Amino acid sequence: MYIFNCRKAKREMSDNAAKFKFLFMFGAAVLILLYYFVSLHFRKLKYRKIAEGLRAEYQSQGSFKTGEITGSNNGRKYTIATEDTGHGRGSSNWTTISINCANKGIRLQMEGGFFKTFPNWKYAFTTGDRKERVFVTEITLQNWFVPLEEKYKLQVQGLFQEIALLQHDLLKKGHLKIQRDQISFTTQGVLKNAEAASQTISLLTNVADRIESTPIA
Repeated sequence: MYIFNCRKAKREMSDNAAKFKFLFMFGAAVLILLYYFVSLHFRKLKYRKIAEGLRAEYQSQGSFKTGEITGSNNGRKYTIATEDTGHGRGSSNWTTISINCANKGIRLQMEGGFFKTFPNWKYAFTTGDRKERVFVTEITLQNWFVPLEEKYKLQVQGLFQEIALLQHDLLKKGHLKIQRDQISFTTQGVLKNAEAASQTISLLTNVADRIESTPIA
């Protein structure tokens, strides 16, 4: 009888521990979701205010996304979007401001390191075919970012010489990408205020004007 009662007590303790673990995990998940939605709500309010400061339009994208800001500057349309990546401690926010541009030259990508010690060609790329070896097979990745060729470096340096000097603190914090139909600048974190957004938009407008007048080709 004593042995039976001990086994019963152990089973009850085990069941109670399992229930406690489930309730703890459920409660933690609810708190994380609550924190996310509260933060997202305040971020949306902030972005609406920033849109007003830019005289732009805020566009909602549902309950699970920050939404976008769209507007125009000197006849160029721009978009501001923030994406959440990852989950938990590994999560992060990335904000991209993009502006339309008719680029007739090569596509470019400059990481922050290119402007930090301008010009650091280790962080300058264009697009092309890149070969990678997978086990015993060699595959070709098309339209992949590859190191900038020597023949383009003088033109690229001339394009960014003045901009790198005037906007050094901003450029070294993000990734500048010049595509066929748009130019974008991506930084980690959410948008701070209308003034910071306006500074980046002006920068991209300047780059777009230069690219269209003197394409890198």
